[in-house]
Amino acid sequence: MDFFERLERVDLAVNRFYARRKVWIWGVVSLPLVFLLGWIVWVMFWAPPAGGVTLIIHSKIDRPILGFSVNGVAGGNASAHDPNNKYTNESGGATTCCGSISGKSAEVIWTLSVTGPQYEAGMRPEQRRVVMPLPERKRGENDLHVYFLPGDKVLLGWSDNAFSPYDPRSPHYTPSELLKGK
Repeated sequence: MDFFERLERVDLAVNRFYARRKVWIWGVVSLPLVFLLGWIVWVMFWAPPAGGVTLIIHSKIDRPILGFSVNGVAGGNASAHDPNNKYTNESGGATTCCGSISGKSAEVIWTLSVTGPQYEAGMRPEQRRVVMPLPERKRGENDLHVYFLPGDKVLLGWSDNAFSPYDPRSPHYTPSELLKGK
């Protein structure tokens, strides 16, 4: 019977402790839940945009692009732009998913390949690099459109859908001076 008496004493002590400090105990137990809910609300309404980024390539140059990267995230390739082809207005549209791109600047590295006639004319593949400001990303914008333009110019733009922000069909159309000369 000694065991059961000790068990009852322990039970009585636990009940007394709980009765005296009930609010304090529930406060400590619920504190992590309150912090978790607060963090979830903060992420939903005020946190900066984050998550995977889809890179979409657009090329306006007469050489194929063998591959490119933005801040180390690899992108697709594109064929050479043919201004005489009336069925396309640009080469590209290839997408790659999903990388993480953040920061205030973008390092864009791309490799220019050659077509058959360009190779016969003596051109060889080359790698180019440019560091430029990364446009501000808003919530929901998970597509980064990368335009390669003549003269080693690069244009970046975020969108929340597959349409480029520089495409007139886009709901968030933004005209660009770099694309006017096409």
